[in-house]
Amino acid sequence: MERLNELARDILAEAKAQGADYAQCSVSESEKKEFNVDGGRFSLMRTLYNRNVVITVLKEQRKGTVQINQFESEAIRDAVRDAIAAAESGKPDPAWEYAEGPVEQEFTDGAPDCDTDKLFERTKELLETIRLRHPKILMEQMITEHDAGYEVFMTSRGVTYRTRSGAYSFSLMYSGHEGEKSTSFYGSDIKLKDLDKPVIECGFIERDLAMVEKQIDPKTLEGKFTGPVVLAPYALAEIVLWTIIGNFVSDSCLIDGTSIWKDKLGEQVADPAFSMSFEPYNEDVVVRSRHTGEGYPTEDFDLIRDGKLVSFVLSQYGANKTGGKRSGNTGSNMRIKAGEKTLEELISGIEKGILVMRFSGGQPAPSGEFSGVAKNSFLIENGKITEALSETMISGCVPDMLKNIRGISSDVLTDGDGSLPYIAFNGLTISGK
Repeated sequence: MERLNELARDILAEAKAQGADYAQCSVSESEKKEFNVDGGRFSLMRTLYNRNVVITVLKEQRKGTVQINQFESEAIRDAVRDAIAAAESGKPDPAWEYAEGPVEQEFTDGAPDCDTDKLFERTKELLETIRLRHPKILMEQMITEHDAGYEVFMTSRGVTYRTRSGAYSFSLMYSGHEGEKSTSFYGSDIKLKDLDKPVIECGFIERDLAMVEKQIDPKTLEGKFTGPVVLAPYALAEIVLWTIIGNFVSDSCLIDGTSIWKDKLGEQVADPAFSMSFEPYNEDVVVRSRHTGEGYPTEDFDLIRDGKLVSFVLSQYGANKTGGKRSGNTGSNMRIKAGEKTLEELISGIEKGILVMRFSGGQPAPSGEFSGVAKNSFLIENGKITEALSETMISGCVPDMLKNIRGISSDVLTDGDGSLPYIAFNGLTISGK
């Protein structure tokens, strides 16, 4: 860590010598231990090392940023010179603002030290357990790894954060097969701070594998109707949550004025049952986001509370440009408040609708309107999941969906980064053949 400290100090001194009014840098080293499984068999074991340096400078209110992967003195001087040149070629913007010191903090997060033998054993165990319990599943690819790293973030205004962190992660990509029949592919991911229990018991891995096995012989939905759609956590994020962040509440859409929520702070934008927050300090989060890119310490905050928009996701720059308030973090570790009904109870009241596990579609419009293919989906009839469906189209508008929530599940996917339930929405257009 001391070597990284010295390098960070050298970068700031070099930036000052080259005429920067302000400078900051992130200097990091990381190590990745990785096992790969392809086609159900171990195919690779490797260790990767990486260095990363990000340098940001201000000169006469102009910003320049450069990123390199070298620590040598000559490379650092060249990178600082390039950052200065980038700043000088830009336009002045008084909205750039960075944290003031003195601040000096040091953190340790997650699992910085890797138990390589146990990682291999848990990987092998997971693969064998899937073969026994889910014989129709083909593991197309499984990547299991431990990522560890040191980072020093330092600024010319006396702000310093030192972080040592690490995590185990399991990323599975699989499909169901029986004879000539096969399903669409599906993925499950989990991040862990320890390997104390079998990985198949973590997150929704077991549940997802069982659901994909049931999709081998899908049926074609006939006709078109308007009805309820239940979104599984990944589909919920793809369709609804990332649209909220990208289209309605973040720097870019608020600065350019395209957000339809730009004047709705304090107003009801969703059903009162819906609450959305960003909580890097929740006990379920494996590796916390400790500071923003501008050097401010992070904190948990609510975006939507009981259906009301109570904040935006703004950096200090975005806040200065819009006249808003900087948020507690820049949108990390998302959490949606769970409901009181199990998934089974949520589905039990639906006469006809669909359950969507994955979605494939284009970028939603600024208004939140979207259309795409419901992948890995099931027909719901008379309160029960019945047949798997071949690719079915769904369309709707996210702001309308948020005000037409039918129910939120008590079943919650906690994957080490965030926490997401299933949510049922009324009034979507569902189109078959």
